[in-house]
Amino acid sequence: MTVARRRLAATVAALLAATVGVQLSGCTAGAGTGATGPASAASDPTSDASEGVPSPGGAPGTSTTSPAGPSATASDTPALRPASTPVDDRSGKARNTPLTVNGIVVVSAEHPVGSRYTPELASGQPLAKPAARAFTKLQRAVRMAGLRLDVVSGYRSYGAQSALYNSRLASMGRAWTAKYVAKPGTSEHQTGLAVDLRSPSGRGTSFDDTREWRWLRRHAQDYGFVLRYPQGTTKITGIGFEPWHWRYVGVAQATAIRALGADVTIEEYLRLT
Repeated sequence: MTVARRRLAATVAALLAATVGVQLSGCTAGAGTGATGPASAASDPTSDASEGVPSPGGAPGTSTTSPAGPSATASDTPALRPASTPVDDRSGKARNTPLTVNGIVVVSAEHPVGSRYTPELASGQPLAKPAARAFTKLQRAVRMAGLRLDVVSGYRSYGAQSALYNSRLASMGRAWTAKYVAKPGTSEHQTGLAVDLRSPSGRGTSFDDTREWRWLRRHAQDYGFVLRYPQGTTKITGIGFEPWHWRYVGVAQATAIRALGADVTIEEYLRLT
């Protein structure tokens, strides 16, 4: 072999070695940085694959100082959530009953319920039976922690909603009432699944300064309850921040909601926005 041919062969071999090295380096980088597969999906807050991963900051625009909730796997969450935006196709008499999406009852300004709807309430308690059972357990845990919660309001009939709305409208004005009081037929209280709470040291807008409220933020999902109207979500829920208003959805659903972020709303969780 001539000198020229030996030099040509050496050059080709070097080029081949460099190409293989680049390909191997690219495979290693992809596996390590998550350029493909679940790792990259988890880094995208809008990706379904990241929904089972607790988010320190919650949904966009929510508080970043809230305590982290219990973890839930990505495989658990999609089974509880609808895969696409639900359609409220109730008509006729069906509009007297609440919209239910994946087992969660939804009553809001966008999804009202009829004046004749009345849930099956627990004996002697202002809550529907499943919510009452769960709240009894929650109350027991609160007392064991050396704290105290009092119920301000639970089930509220359509007539009671009308009376409250008109009273607040007269005393507080239209702007305040529109922000904090649901119109008749649009209040979760009519389902018997919502409860307004207070503690000896705070109620209303000061309730979130209490030890009891901080306990709820850490543990409420373990008993099936979620904060219904978190701070900064008025454009989503139509209701201002209500630290006192807690909603029963069941342990599995509450845990999945909380795993998405401390201030994720039911509307976001059910893809109703």
